[in-house]
Amino acid sequence: MQRRYLLTTIAAAAASTLAAPAFAKPARADQFADAFARQPLLRAMKGVSDATGDLQADASVRGRWPAGLRGRFYRNGPALFERGGERYHHWFDGDGMVQQFTIGDGRISHRGRLVRTAKLKLEQAEGRFVRGAFGTSIDDNTPAGGPDSFNTANTNAVEHAGRVLAMWEGGSAYGMDPKDLSTLGPVTWRADLAQVPFSAHPKIDAQGHLWNIGAAGKALVVWHIDAQGALVNVQIGESPFPGGMVHDMAITERHIVVPLPPVQLDFNRPAGNGPRRFEMAPGEPLRVLVMEKADIKRRRVFELPAQMVFHVGNAWDTADGQVMLSLVASDDLWFLNEGAVAMMQGRLMSGTPGAAFGRVRNVALAMDMRTGRVKSQAFKGDVEFPRVDPRLIGQRTRWLLNAAAWPLHAGRGDTTLLHGVQLTNTDTGRIRRYDYGAMLVVEEHILVPKPGKTGELDAWVLGTTFDARRQATVLNVLDAARIEDGPIAQAVLPYMLPLGFHGNFTAA
Repeated sequence: MQRRYLLTTIAAAAASTLAAPAFAKPARADQFADAFARQPLLRAMKGVSDATGDLQADASVRGRWPAGLRGRFYRNGPALFERGGERYHHWFDGDGMVQQFTIGDGRISHRGRLVRTAKLKLEQAEGRFVRGAFGTSIDDNTPAGGPDSFNTANTNAVEHAGRVLAMWEGGSAYGMDPKDLSTLGPVTWRADLAQVPFSAHPKIDAQGHLWNIGAAGKALVVWHIDAQGALVNVQIGESPFPGGMVHDMAITERHIVVPLPPVQLDFNRPAGNGPRRFEMAPGEPLRVLVMEKADIKRRRVFELPAQMVFHVGNAWDTADGQVMLSLVASDDLWFLNEGAVAMMQGRLMSGTPGAAFGRVRNVALAMDMRTGRVKSQAFKGDVEFPRVDPRLIGQRTRWLLNAAAWPLHAGRGDTTLLHGVQLTNTDTGRIRRYDYGAMLVVEEHILVPKPGKTGELDAWVLGTTFDARRQATVLNVLDAARIEDGPIAQAVLPYMLPLGFHGNFTAA
């Protein structure tokens, strides 16, 4: 009975969040058009339409692509922002579009497709926005059938057990066929778990098992999926900070680790004529919840000064009873409330490099499971999108890869977005960087291990940039051991893709 009650609570909380009464209207699309014409770095924020939401082309290869780098590189992100002359207020709101780069024999081909969610299909038929979104209220009373009525499937993509999972924050993962990115529909791991949130940042362990969380209201779900895509177990517990933002998680050999920043998501608070606003809950700390995989009721909560956390790097257990965690943190919600809104308005922020993403830094935590004490160490650099060697997820790592910004183009008016990549040694604090240069926007890069190699830096760095001069998206490959030398090869698309969030690589 308690299990059924909690499942019902999850579904109701996730559905009611975005279905809350509307107070604001979307922005006018023509206002963005006037602005982005003067801001070439943000033209990739224009997005796609129903007509342009399917793309396919071969890329133009420059340099010698590594022969051992073969497979499929996926990316996902918000892509459709405008409909019926209206435009979303917030970057997080757009309908998801999965990008697939197929790499092999020195050839790179690209395919991109909008995820055909129930929301997208409804709004295509209506010719207007119908469902409320994360940062934009929509004035409509069309009945909703649960969390997936609002699902944009726009945050991450991973190929697992023969299908691509396009994931969002508050509902089902959407399955896609890796052969052509056709949408297979929402994934239901078990009939009684339909639409229970399956979050956007799962972690895959060395055995190929996928671990994930889902959260709504006071309920917190832990998912365990085996390498063949079958549900092993689902556990349901309660969050120590109900109703807050739960975005990313980490795993160790024994534990699930979940940062819980003190962010209030009050969708019922009037927003006037602009985007929704979020705030830090007064007096509340950053909590890090550490749960045992075998029984999430065996847990400990660590408290730190209030900080915003979107993303984690990695976590692992130590022999002396500590859980180590790397993450990126900022002291405020500037990006959530200002940066992601300004990007949708077609304007860059003045000030320091990376200002559009706020002052976000790498932080390493050492959490003692016996005493409850936690130590914190911050590293230099304005960074986001932390990634590690995928073979070492849940195990000890030294190197953390980020997209980054630093003041190399001061005074040139093009420095407010991420424009470099950075490797940080969390043991020594050593930082190694490559700057792509002016008029380029760097998206998340990942580490792809070289076949037959074992070192953390025996890997390629793979990621996309938006070249505002060419008005094109470029896929870059760098050697992690010589990241300062920059790309050893590039693949230039004949078009630009919307700026995205996250993705992963599947070896051929």
